[in-house]
Amino acid sequence: MILEGLNTEGVLIFANITKCKTYYSDKEFDYDYPEGLSELLKQGIIHIITTDEDVEEVNFVFDKNEIDRDMWEFHDSYNYLRVDEGDEIRAISHADFTQMCHHYKGNLETYIDSSMTLKNILNSGQEKTKEEYFKYELPLIEIPVGIYKINVYSLKDEHILSWMEFYIHLEKLETTDIDKITLKPLDIFS
Repeated sequence: MILEGLNTEGVLIFANITKCKTYYSDKEFDYDYPEGLSELLKQGIIHIITTDEDVEEVNFVFDKNEIDRDMWEFHDSYNYLRVDEGDEIRAISHADFTQMCHHYKGNLETYIDSSMTLKNILNSGQEKTKEEYFKYELPLIEIPVGIYKINVYSLKDEHILSWMEFYIHLEKLETTDIDKITLKPLDIFS
């Protein structure tokens, strides 16, 4: 699976949207970045990477042998995503994530419904439907049920004028070790 042209607002988040809605149903959003997201990281609800403003491409693979280690640099962390039956995983910018969690109790659908008019006014001439916004701005990441360690690789020779590119190797785990969770996001810039 490949995602292209992501506007990250400086933070790329892979989020279990279903679990965010449950988590924030009775909790307040903590704006203290990244510490305010630590409980979500511990529970495998999100994975965060601090990036440039935009990411050109993210390739998701289940077999790390598909990654040419001569071209791609591994960034070590132990963070993971937990996916249960019926969960929806999406790539989401920090700005959209913050608004969804703070003002809409983690409900992405409600957030998008209430913000489409303003988003289209701000992007005049490039109006999008709700479906287009979900498809292009908040792409769905299809991951089978399970627990997956997120192994992040970035292109070794990024050109200074190009956007970031990543390979994400989804390594299936049987269990997780909470003590190994990296509470600080990976910082990867071109």
